[in-house]
Amino acid sequence: MQSTYTIVGLGELLWDEFPDNRRLGGAPANVAYHASVLGDHGVLATRVGSDAAGDEALNLLASRGVDVGHVQRDPLRPTGVARIRLDADGEPAFSFDMQAAWTAPTWSDGWCDLLRRADVLCFGTLICSGAAGRAVLQQAAQTVPPGAFRLLDLNLRPPYTPDAAVEASLSCANALKLSEEEARLLARKLGVDDVAPHLIRQRGFRLVAVTRGARGSVMYTATGRHEHPGLPLMVDGPHDAVGAGDAFTAALAHHLVRDHGLPRTSAAANRYAALVAARAGAMPEIPQALRNEVTGEP
Repeated sequence: MQSTYTIVGLGELLWDEFPDNRRLGGAPANVAYHASVLGDHGVLATRVGSDAAGDEALNLLASRGVDVGHVQRDPLRPTGVARIRLDADGEPAFSFDMQAAWTAPTWSDGWCDLLRRADVLCFGTLICSGAAGRAVLQQAAQTVPPGAFRLLDLNLRPPYTPDAAVEASLSCANALKLSEEEARLLARKLGVDDVAPHLIRQRGFRLVAVTRGARGSVMYTATGRHEHPGLPLMVDGPHDAVGAGDAFTAALAHHLVRDHGLPRTSAAANRYAALVAARAGAMPEIPQALRNEVTGEP
């Protein structure tokens, strides 16, 4: 078994603007960061502006161990921004700049070479909000090796994820992570009672993971399901839920490629999501001892 796997986050890199500060974010960027934290080769494939915000974002990610060698620079469009409001429970609501550079990626020989050696392609629904993103994602999904996981984090965020974006992203995936509410919404869109069995039996998905916030998650495969009750947050300072779902996705990818089985995978993903939710921002520093709890390393 390999010791390190290549996990590619394809999609948005942007600055999360909170009421009192800004932090680097974007779901695929968060996943690439957390994949690197967990010891894998986390790579980001996105597009940022040829501006100071793009320079700062790439320098920060590189300093945190993310491979940013495949990030494109756009001479006209700016680096992305997301404005975030937090409710009383710390849950975020997002407003995106849909004219930013990440909305206009272009397929390249470099991206082709990268995706040919990817073990996991992680992406969200936002990349499919425009024609350019849909075309690039479809090419990426066709380029990864046959055994690779094409892991979609559904992230239904109206009005940024219309039905065309949802269907395009689903068509490129063979594994899915989504929230309990998103599972209900998707079931209605697809006209089915239960989305996980439908996707596994009718569309050949290898895994569906439904997150339930503080109540943990349920993971489904063709051979069974595993339910995790969730973990309490160990909070000792400022914290929010931004990035917790992306941490779950990264831990899920880390264990899926190692074929560690649903109980171990589920426990690790819930543990890592709880660690990130107990901290501020989408890319907090995680002490080595806590990382080892998630990976199972001594």
